[in-house]
Amino acid sequence: MDLFIDPDVKSIAEYMQSSLSATRLVPVAMALAKLAPILWGRYSVDEVDVLALIHDQLSASGSAISQPAASGSVQPHSGAGDGSVVVAGAE
Repeated sequence: MDLFIDPDVKSIAEYMQSSLSATRLVPVAMALAKLAPILWGRYSVDEVDVLALIHDQLSASGSAISQPAASGSVQPHSGAGDGSVVVAGAE
């Protein structure tokens, strides 16, 4: 199984992690999420698969076929305090 993260989401997350202190990552991301419709709401919207777990299955010929096993939005794991995440819709 492989974990797939949208390349644009990954790029922004890596930039934020390299540019902000750890204590500001979540507050800045949440603030940006609130501002996004105001800043860019006039543009059309593409669907983004934020996070997906890709499960390889073997076909009749023996070759691997990649299929998403679960996808959804990433939510902070409440109370963990370790930065872990859960995938909504994958429970």
